[in-house]
Amino acid sequence: MEPRRDRAETEHDPVASNPFRGTAPWQREGTGSWKRGLAGLGAVALTAGSVAAVTWLAFRDDDSGTGATGEVIAEQCTVTEADDAGQGADPMEPGAPVERSLATVQTNYGEIVVLLWGDLAPCGVEAFTHLSQTQFYASHECDRLTTQAVDPTAILRCGSPGLDPESDDTYGPGWRFQAETGMAGEDVADVLALITDDKGRAGSSFALIRGEAVPTAGVSVIGGIVDGYEVLDQIAALTETVEYDGVPPVPVEIWGVTVGGIDGLAPEPTFETPTLPTGTATPSGTATPSGTATPSGLPTGTGTATPTGTATPTGAATSTAGR
Repeated sequence: MEPRRDRAETEHDPVASNPFRGTAPWQREGTGSWKRGLAGLGAVALTAGSVAAVTWLAFRDDDSGTGATGEVIAEQCTVTEADDAGQGADPMEPGAPVERSLATVQTNYGEIVVLLWGDLAPCGVEAFTHLSQTQFYASHECDRLTTQAVDPTAILRCGSPGLDPESDDTYGPGWRFQAETGMAGEDVADVLALITDDKGRAGSSFALIRGEAVPTAGVSVIGGIVDGYEVLDQIAALTETVEYDGVPPVPVEIWGVTVGGIDGLAPEPTFETPTLPTGTATPSGTATPSGTATPSGLPTGTGTATPTGTATPTGAATSTAGR
């Protein structure tokens, strides 16, 4: 993962990383609850600007040389067996996930909500959803936190229950799959990414990335954060120094991950042209014939008319005869 580069250094169109190819649903008018105020999903076109060209080394599983993968379990997504330590989980049955779903990552510092891109990373989303639903991610500590002063400002790595930094064992669900790399080279910000090995295979390890960056080898981006930015900022502030890379100085726990639909997100807005009445609009209760409207009760003949029901002063004559 690299910081976002200056526009002059990239030839791709950053909007290509926006799965909605336009205004995302939660940014449209009429969206309810917290979704109305969402203004910063990564994977939308970003403004130009340059940041330090620092290569992030917070990615890539270290199991590439252990021979961790074995017999192929499923051809789709190329699911293979792996000799992992830890609790493990039944292999996923690859399918076609929904195009959009919401994952809520529950931590001891608050919730982080991620919009999963099932059409851009079907294998990754299917695996992440499967592990979430089987409670594989419940009750474990994140194993790495990387921070710096420039974007991305923080990377929180989790998803390996029971990980022992002092051990040479690999930790995962007991299988691997071939992850997508469709977001490689595209500008993104505030995303959820799976950690892969040097062959592009992912297991359960994932990273929550705060700030703008460009995915490189070792990362498979599967969704964008839509709520809970302040939670990641609070976690990043746990370090005593701006630049930090290691086990979080204070435990950061994942209590669980739930995945559901996006019913709460606003649909594409529709606009209808209202049907206007014939003639000039007038206040309520007033007749609206074609042409110029006259107040209710006024005759249309020549001369000045007294509206029906108009009071006259006591003793005042109501006739003009004899004048």
